[in-house]
Amino acid sequence: MKNYEEKYWANRAGQYNKTSWVENEDFIDAFLEMLPRKSFDSILEVGIGTGAVANKVSKRIGPLSGIDISKEMIAKIENPNISAAVGDAHNLKFENNIFDLIYMRNVIHYIDHPEKVLSEIFRCLKTGGYFLFSQVVPPEDSVSEEYDWLVGRNIHYPTETEIINWMKNFQIIKENDFILTGQSIMNWLNNTCNEKKEKNEIINRHIETSELYKSMVNYSALNDDIFVDIKHLMILTQKVK
Repeated sequence: MKNYEEKYWANRAGQYNKTSWVENEDFIDAFLEMLPRKSFDSILEVGIGTGAVANKVSKRIGPLSGIDISKEMIAKIENPNISAAVGDAHNLKFENNIFDLIYMRNVIHYIDHPEKVLSEIFRCLKTGGYFLFSQVVPPEDSVSEEYDWLVGRNIHYPTETEIINWMKNFQIIKENDFILTGQSIMNWLNNTCNEKKEKNEIINRHIETSELYKSMVNYSALNDDIFVDIKHLMILTQKVK
């Protein structure tokens, strides 16, 4: 996973839920509101992490399974209605055509081979089953390179166009954007980055970035922090063949 293996996630597990977007209820609500009003008997979350979304799903819909690469992240889940196990999204250890619903939120940028993962999800879905997807994306495709440069860390944040192309096996039912407004860069860095040098480099890149990007994200600076709007693409798809 692009050098983001078990050690990285083990180090992040304790701080993960402190990153502001993770447990943002408006975001989770908007994500789950994408689903049709129906029951789902078999549910899988790919990249379940600490269970922030899964806890809501278990209350609203019912019990579910989840996989994650990190046993330390999974260890944070304390919900008897969630069955989580260590697993690799590139090779899901499930039979074909088994789940009514599979969902994934903010995982794909850590994945080495996104199309392989989506192929595995397609395989595991029942015909007629739903795949609900969300991913942070650049504010516009045109600033993709700048966005990756700002974040650094050997991560490519896929564009909306790339994601839509990856969904070619699925029928897209609904597509929405969710904007997390005024997100603190320091909150993000303090809970995801342990190296002071790396923090300073990322902060400086945000200060030096283009006025075009700043206008797209409603950039502001206050009290040694930077605030930006973060765009999340949300897509509901269905397996129809």
